[in-house]
Amino acid sequence: MRTSAIVSISLPPALMLQSGRIAKKQHMTRSELVRTALRRYVEEQGALTAVAVYRAEQELGKLKILKGSLASLV
Repeated sequence: MRTSAIVSISLPPALMLQSGRIAKKQHMTRSELVRTALRRYVEEQGALTAVAVYRAEQELGKLKILKGSLASLV
């Protein structure tokens, strides 16, 4: 049973060449490079969502303040 799905994408020739060079330099396949890039993008979007929620709660005065040992880290 396959644990991953196959996805086909279209890339402009220049991006295809760049991705091949980067993958080779990083000692990974182009598929690994694309998976890594997509994973980082998804993580970044999650972080941006968290920041947006933080700012919205801050503006509404609903921001929860950490107390105790964690508060000293901020």
